[in-house]
Amino acid sequence: MAQREIYKFRKTKQSRYYQVMFKHIPGKWFSTASTDMSGAVLFAENFLEKELQKPSREETLRTFSKDFFKESDPKGFRNRQARRGKTYSDYFFKSQQALLENYIIPRFGDYLLDSITDVMIEDWIIDLCKYSDDTQDLSNDTKNKILMCLRTIFQEARRSGCVSENPARSVQLLPEKKKHRLPINRGELAVLFPSSDDDLIRVWGDLYWACYFLVMRDTGFRPGEVAALSTKNWVRQFHGLYTKDSIMQATRQLQHSIKTSSKGQSYKIGILTDQTERLLAQREQQIEPEEYFFLLDGRFLRPEVSNKHFKGVLKRQGIELDGRSQYSLRHSFETDLAGAVENKVLLELMAHTSYRAEYDHRTPEDLLRQLQPVRKILEDRENH
Repeated sequence: MAQREIYKFRKTKQSRYYQVMFKHIPGKWFSTASTDMSGAVLFAENFLEKELQKPSREETLRTFSKDFFKESDPKGFRNRQARRGKTYSDYFFKSQQALLENYIIPRFGDYLLDSITDVMIEDWIIDLCKYSDDTQDLSNDTKNKILMCLRTIFQEARRSGCVSENPARSVQLLPEKKKHRLPINRGELAVLFPSSDDDLIRVWGDLYWACYFLVMRDTGFRPGEVAALSTKNWVRQFHGLYTKDSIMQATRQLQHSIKTSSKGQSYKIGILTDQTERLLAQREQQIEPEEYFFLLDGRFLRPEVSNKHFKGVLKRQGIELDGRSQYSLRHSFETDLAGAVENKVLLELMAHTSYRAEYDHRTPEDLLRQLQPVRKILEDRENH
């Protein structure tokens, strides 16, 4: 009886019987209770026949999760969540689908659902690297997002009767390392953004990068939100920008939603300074009407490309790099506006739904300076 490629055998010194491992259940050896190869093959064939009679074992993770987070299936996860009154942003579903396609399917797509164990998931998630660069380790935050995505899929598989338990739920989330992120202080901002337009362009290398980082400085927009801006987003009479779009980091595709659209506003707004508007008008002359401001070689700008340029400029200007990235401009934005505008206005500008202390880097001296009007109230109280 011939041995098929979907299983393999071994015989150890500790056991007199042949053991078999099946391709769809990697890492697990079954005793065949046979001392000869003919009996071992018979055991394997009978095992497969019984397994294939179970409906749950006919479903691979790839077939079960096809378009899992898309709208194409009227009875699928996304539409059922909507019917249950659970609202998520378009960004959420697209990011989940990207995690599924870029990480989960390549690893477990061809496995039968109930052959995937918690041990397999844990071993994989701990050492997971970036899908586009297998030498770069993923942050624990991203790994946890992938694990949560897998939990959601297995929860639906359990609900459908394809598996009896959710193996991803047994895997603990990894401890998240807090990012040491600092703002760019006002002195450093003056170095990076000199008042002379020509000097500013020289600092950033060209008009393209000068405009990109000026907009980020003025608005506190996220990199993906700046990258998605087009000329139609510029409202000149009110000296500002708005956007409902962003570039999705995982897929580099345009999406018609911003990160917090499920909990806050469906748009994001930002006010521009005179210098930014002057240079943005020059940038507009370089592109086609109603085109995106920050396409690079005809494609949407990737955050890692703009961040690399940002750090290069900081290094050339002698500014400390540790704890700094382009996202630091968003921290600078909140730090400078916190306490200077109403909290509601600040939250709207940041597209946050609640106050986030980690973005506020005001010093005790800053707070005391802002509280000087209180001193006048105290003095008046004493005088009365």
